[in-house]
Amino acid sequence: MSGCDCEIEAKNGEERRTLITLLIINGAMFLMEIGAGIVGNSTALIADSLDMLADASVYALGLAEVWDSTTTS
Repeated sequence: MSGCDCEIEAKNGEERRTLITLLIINGAMFLMEIGAGIVGNSTALIADSLDMLADASVYALGLAEVWDSTTTS
């Protein structure tokens, strides 16, 4: 390799796309489950929706970190 760090940029792009996909999926699941939990008066669904929200926040933090690593390089 010529030392251009091209493989790092490609890896960051793949990570970014993966994290965005996971964030969208978890965000959508949170919204669906919180709605279903409220309508169905189900504390189990509401609790699981909050777990999805926590997962989505972790993916958002990871995405911010990957994004920051590509802008500071």
